[in-house]
Amino acid sequence: MKNIGFNFTKNDFRYAVIEKNGEHLNLIEKDRIVYPKSMSISELAGWFETQINLLLNKHTPDKVGYKIPLTLSSTRSIQNSIYPLGILNLSCHKKGIPIQHFTSQGINATKFGLKKKDNVYEYIDSIIGTHPPYWDKQTKDALLTAWFLL
Repeated sequence: MKNIGFNFTKNDFRYAVIEKNGEHLNLIEKDRIVYPKSMSISELAGWFETQINLLLNKHTPDKVGYKIPLTLSSTRSIQNSIYPLGILNLSCHKKGIPIQHFTSQGINATKFGLKKKDNVYEYIDSIIGTHPPYWDKQTKDALLTAWFLL
């Protein structure tokens, strides 16, 4: 099974592609894609659609997950986080790919049978290793949304 997780932020989006073969979990690809600076909102929407569909076509995932940003305080945050989520959902719908969202509260260690206070990000490193550059909380959140779908 192959899944992609997304995390859209104010200035970029992170994605992680994982695959599970038997008991082995492999990180296939992860990256940070920075938003272009000088585009109108409609041009940016088209850019999001292209980037999302390129990733979905390249990896043909079984499922897609994403983190919902709950604290948005500006128009730019909304257009760079919420708009692409709508495009992602529509793209998955058109391709027949199941999609699921997760909140910050839902991204925790208890999903792995650990205690709630355990550090889920350190747990990822112990299972998958570290993968710089951009191996930070935002990228790990994208990875976790894919992992939870296994």
